[in-house]
Amino acid sequence: MPSSYLIPLQTAVNWTTAWRTSNPNSVKAFKIDLQEINDLLQETGTTAIRVYFGVENGAEKLILVAVNSAGQDIINPIVSGAKISGTYDFNSPCPPVCDPSSPLVTGIMPPN
Repeated sequence: MPSSYLIPLQTAVNWTTAWRTSNPNSVKAFKIDLQEINDLLQETGTTAIRVYFGVENGAEKLILVAVNSAGQDIINPIVSGAKISGTYDFNSPCPPVCDPSSPLVTGIMPPN
């Protein structure tokens, strides 16, 4: 059964095209490593993941943090017996890490 969060490809293309048009000098996307998601899911009480935007030396960044059922960020959790920050940045911006053939980058729908 498809996810209730699934949106049509055309909607995604419309949204990403609008983003690129409104923000021509900004990143187009971020690739998030699956291990980063798995690490977040190891934090006790994680029911969601929140994504924060940041900037480092002019470069746009994403900061991911686990969120509990009360909607609170899980900061400084104990994982495998060690206290960690609970904030993650193991993602790659596009550009330079892009799929140049993706309709989400080109704005062009693929043929049926």
